[in-house]
Amino acid sequence: MAKKITVLGATGNIGTALVHQLLGRGHQVTAVARASARLDALQAAGATTKAGDAHDVALLTEALRGADAAFLMIPPNVTSSDVLGHMQQIGEATAEAVRAAGLSKAVFLSSIGADQSAGTGPVLGLHYQEARLNAIESLTVAHLRPAYFMENLLPSIGMIQHMGINGSATRPDLQFPMIATKDIAAKAAELLTADTLENHSVHYLLGPRNYSLAEATAAVGQAIGRPELPYVPFSYEDAKGGMVQAGLSENMADLYIEMTRHMNEGGVMTSQARTEASTTPTTLEDFAREVFAPAFKGAMACVTA
Repeated sequence: MAKKITVLGATGNIGTALVHQLLGRGHQVTAVARASARLDALQAAGATTKAGDAHDVALLTEALRGADAAFLMIPPNVTSSDVLGHMQQIGEATAEAVRAAGLSKAVFLSSIGADQSAGTGPVLGLHYQEARLNAIESLTVAHLRPAYFMENLLPSIGMIQHMGINGSATRPDLQFPMIATKDIAAKAAELLTADTLENHSVHYLLGPRNYSLAEATAAVGQAIGRPELPYVPFSYEDAKGGMVQAGLSENMADLYIEMTRHMNEGGVMTSQARTEASTTPTTLEDFAREVFAPAFKGAMACVTA
């Protein structure tokens, strides 16, 4: 039976894949995001679209009212001077809209590490939002806690182009779970369309296995025809400087460094126990071939055009 499902953050990697998966199963989808060509493309694919700001309670209420279920998330703002404050504002607006719309069922995009109350950088904002949504008595909500996105490798394309390396402050030998965003979308679609949902349930999504960034660099290097591409570890100071130079706010860069320290020191974001249910199919090699290599080729074409 077709359901009415609202998807917030619909033009992101997860949201776009989720909208297409739901439309492909015959559901009625309302896609919510800022106005963009990507939102127009979702409308052309068959979704109803609502363009606006994630702080807008009235917009969110309208989008959620009448939905059988909704995918909730907090869109990132890497240029904010107060990232956790920004996340709090959107989180409170979302919770207010959920109550006003009478939404009864939701899947929230959280993160591995959201059970921790300190030391996890921007993930702390998701910790608070899980609690905020859990406090809504009329809402049945499930929380997705995916690991590091494989798509987080895409911003390295410029570094690879201009410096011939990939690098970060993450230890080169540190292995941790990585997941393709399309696999997160698949789990969200499964839960949103299920007849029943366990309230306050937590679903870890950890990719096919753990990888190091040295292994990830080798995989993307192989896919783009640069098999000798090296991974170079940076100091925390140099990594922060690079992020700020790339356009991130100092506050966002500091939070990312905090999260990286947490990972380097063996925190839960690297040590979460893997189960059959939390293991997803897309390998890093698949991602490198199907997503990274085309994006790299497109970026190179723009440089040489």
